[in-house]
Amino acid sequence: MENIRQTEMLDVNLLKPHPLNKVYFDDIEGQAWLDFLESVETSGIIEPLIVTKDYKLEFLDNEFEKETSKNITEKTKEEYSDLENYYIVVSGHQRLRAAKELGFKKISCVIREYEEKYGITTNDWITKELIETNLRQRGKGNLNDMKLAKCLAKLYEIYGIRKGRPKENNNSLTEKSEIISEKKYQKYLADMLRISERQLRNLYRLNNLIPELQQLVEEKKLTTTEAMQLALLDEEVQSKLYHALGDDINKMTAEQIREIKEEAERDQQALLNKINELEKAYKAKELELKNKENEISQKENLIKQYEAAIELNAKQLKELENKLNSKTVEKIEVVPDSIKQELERLKKAQIESEERFKETYNELLSLRREYEKLKNSKIEIKDNKKIKDTIKLLDEAHLKVMEIYPEDIKECDPETLENFKIVLSNLSETIETILMYNFESNN
Repeated sequence: MENIRQTEMLDVNLLKPHPLNKVYFDDIEGQAWLDFLESVETSGIIEPLIVTKDYKLEFLDNEFEKETSKNITEKTKEEYSDLENYYIVVSGHQRLRAAKELGFKKISCVIREYEEKYGITTNDWITKELIETNLRQRGKGNLNDMKLAKCLAKLYEIYGIRKGRPKENNNSLTEKSEIISEKKYQKYLADMLRISERQLRNLYRLNNLIPELQQLVEEKKLTTTEAMQLALLDEEVQSKLYHALGDDINKMTAEQIREIKEEAERDQQALLNKINELEKAYKAKELELKNKENEISQKENLIKQYEAAIELNAKQLKELENKLNSKTVEKIEVVPDSIKQELERLKKAQIESEERFKETYNELLSLRREYEKLKNSKIEIKDNKKIKDTIKLLDEAHLKVMEIYPEDIKECDPETLENFKIVLSNLSETIETILMYNFESNN
């Protein structure tokens, strides 16, 4: 719980970033950062930073904090060992970064005091405000989806999963003097991010990914859509897939992931077979990509050779033409045949080199297009499931047909008998077509 103490101009060197800020949020980069810097340089820091002296560096026991506290322990324990002499930034990390880059000595800060309340620790109140303030300011569009999922996990841990407490008559959740239900808090967060509660729940599901897959999402090597599908698999299946495919797991289609999930629920051996098929397919693709890379390299070397030959021919042609135009040659009434032949040979060689260069260059462009297409293509595994299901149905139908006796046919009404003949005829034609296709494809 926080209390505003006062607003002061504080030395930038007395301000330290929140130790978990990088865990939950990325720095602004690129053109957006340059625009932000220009705004601060032109208008100054309009909104004061929120800082506190109440934060204590702790190492919590839950698994999520274990993952994040490794960096804190190794890299920043010494830096944060004397917090009594510094303020921890709760809100305004990018403003502080800009101020330091622009050479500001002091900046305006609101100093807040926090205390443990309602079973929530002082540090958790501070972390809650760090996350919620950033979510309000940045919005969903400016956040890394994996880090956003981690934000949601932390907020649920601090606040959202606690239920059943009465709520005071207060419409603002920024001043929490109560603990509300998970459902209401979900709605609050969804409204803050301007997304639906369903989207919020889907994003939260990313926390079900194993750490290796979370890292791929965070580094934008795995799309959020595919990651949400993978998050439906249990950790053991995710781990098997990742160790089989590595980073190439991002090439899986949503349909393949659904099939893996169905196989996992139905049959472990079938699941292993499916993963092995995918692994073989990706290895084959990797080999094909390697071969394409070698072809591209060979073409690039050929182009260098042709460029060198063109340059040499051009130089020799120029020298010979200069020789023909020199005063020495002017005195000769007839140009020797040897010089004429050499000139023609060089011109012909130049034309041939230029043609080979152009042809090889076009081949190189084509190879590069093929390489990129192959690199970005999705792996498709031939699945026998449809055939197997059809075999089962036909087998069951065959057994039913075998149960029909001549007496049954005699007693059947004409319309039903005619329909039966049509179905058998259609089935016969389809089977014949399939068998012909199979015969042709095997020869």
